[in-house]
Formats: sequence, structure tokens, C-alpha cells
Amino acid sequence: MKKVSRRGGRIPRITDARTAHTDEMHARMVKYTVSMSIRLVCLFLLFFVHGWLMWVVIAGAVVLPWFAVVIANGGSDTRNMTGSDSAYTGPPPPQLEARPAQGNETPETTVLHGEIIDDDGHDGRGKAEPDA
Repeated sequence: MKKVSRRGGRIPRITDARTAHTDEMHARMVKYTVSMSIRLVCLFLLFFVHGWLMWVVIAGAVVLPWFAVVIANGGSDTRNMTGSDSAYTGPPPPQLEARPAQGNETPETTVLHGEIIDDDGHDGRGKAEPDA
């Protein structure tokens, strides 16, 4: 449960926090180690059991590694998370507005005023530019 502040925002409580990554990783490693230890026991028992129990031990030795890997790679459970999926839930950024058209301009076109000067030193009227 989150408490509402005077400003209207929600204040998260420490009990809403997820488990630390290192603690979660340690718990998954322990589960993997236990599962693989049970598999090792199954492989050891293969030499001493007979009959239908041998098939149970074989099934355990074959299937347990798959379950161990699935559990170890499971990661954190985020289904029970409260709140939003986004880290920031503020207002959207402001959009740029088009400036109003002036004179013969339309919002799609802009008229630039000036002179065209060629690279060879002549202006757009055919006259030579004085060297500065």
C-alpha cells in the first residue's frame, strides 16, 4: 500500500520494494544446487536399485537438470509488482507549435530573402563582386 503525499504523489513504502538482486541470485543458486544434488543421488542409486524403482531413478536423473535450469534462469517475479511499468509517469513533453503564417507564407513554406552569390565571384545579376 502506498501513502499519498500532500502534493498528490504516491510515496512508496519499503515493504513494496523487490528483493535485492544478490539475494534473489543466491536463492536461485541454492535451488539449482539442491536439484543437481538430488540428481547426483539418483545417478548413484542407479547401481543399487532394481525393478520399477530403477526407472524412477533414471527419470529423476534425466528430468531434474531441465527443471534445475528452468528454475535457475527464472529471474525475478514481476507479476506481483504494484504501480506503473514506467519509471517516470509525468506529463508528456510539450509539442512544438507552428508559428502563424505572415503575409504570403503558408505553414509549409518559408521565404528567405537575400542575394545569391556564385562561387566564381559573380552575384546573381552577372556583376563581379569587388574583392574585400
